[in-house]
Amino acid sequence: MIKYSVVGAAAYACGEFLRLMVNYPDAELQMVADGFAKGDLIQNVHPQLQGFHDMEILDTSDESLRKLIEASDVVLAAVDAGTTCELADKVLKGGKKFIDFGADLRFRDPAVYEKWYKIKHTYPEMTRNCVYCIPEMNRKDAKGQNLISNPGCYPTASTLGLMPILKEGFVVENTIIIDAKSGYTGAGRRPMLNKMITESENSFRAYSLGGGHRHTPEIEQNIEYITGKHQMINFQPHLSPQIRGIEATIYATSNHDISNEDLYELYQKHYKDEPFVHVYPASKPVETKWTAGTNFCCISPSYDARTKRFIISSVIDNIGKGAAGQAIQNMNIIFGKPETTGLLRPPMYP
Repeated sequence: MIKYSVVGAAAYACGEFLRLMVNYPDAELQMVADGFAKGDLIQNVHPQLQGFHDMEILDTSDESLRKLIEASDVVLAAVDAGTTCELADKVLKGGKKFIDFGADLRFRDPAVYEKWYKIKHTYPEMTRNCVYCIPEMNRKDAKGQNLISNPGCYPTASTLGLMPILKEGFVVENTIIIDAKSGYTGAGRRPMLNKMITESENSFRAYSLGGGHRHTPEIEQNIEYITGKHQMINFQPHLSPQIRGIEATIYATSNHDISNEDLYELYQKHYKDEPFVHVYPASKPVETKWTAGTNFCCISPSYDARTKRFIISSVIDNIGKGAAGQAIQNMNIIFGKPETTGLLRPPMYP
């Protein structure tokens, strides 16, 4: 029996985590806490949980967190940047496991975090003991660990889309361009003008122009992990008028001519043993709906022989494989369970 608790429980990612965990075998929710929704009921904050959970949300005081940690085997957190490590320290000192939805522990070099997030890293030594894990990339690193950094949504879709051709050495260095689009839930739950229906409906826009998005160094770190070399990329996100879902169109110059059929076979071979990655031929471009409410990633790889560029389309649910689903997959790994436990379900379609 896995006893789990959630801090930052009002976040979309945590609501999705709790929804996916409803039918998880041999697991029990212990407590939920949130600094903003304290005193409310979890089923009021996340109406989809009505009839499944009936629990008051605790505050995040030291005493409440002490009780929460004592009751749990693992704590999952979605809290503000710059606040994760203090909580993680308490959990680890309590002899429990910790999975973080945020970015505070994603970078092996704390200086990279400080540069991109403009926050002083107060626990730099903790990054050395933390495992950042996209299971399809580095599950071996996470087995038996107590501290896991759950990857970002854009980096997950981008890394899985790139990994086969990077491992084959087919990509010319420093030529990767990622043109990605995310639904509104990617920006979190707090009210924002550009998420109002009157502002965003029937509209489409780029944001963080000029290479300034915080997921850029995370993707570059993953590329370095796969290839052993640091490369710079162009990463440009967009806000798409949908609730959930990410599509990343990835461009990369090739040093190797290949047919679309052979490229499809390469991706099929690479992901043949991965239950959460589905590969489609270039003739069947993937859609975000094919992953809604799941931990799946769907990929359509293609090659433009005229320009000698790969064009890869990769889609995930940003709060599924991009957050909650991957957190459960990582939880399964650190507890020695099959990675598919609690996660195999078809997407919500249409």
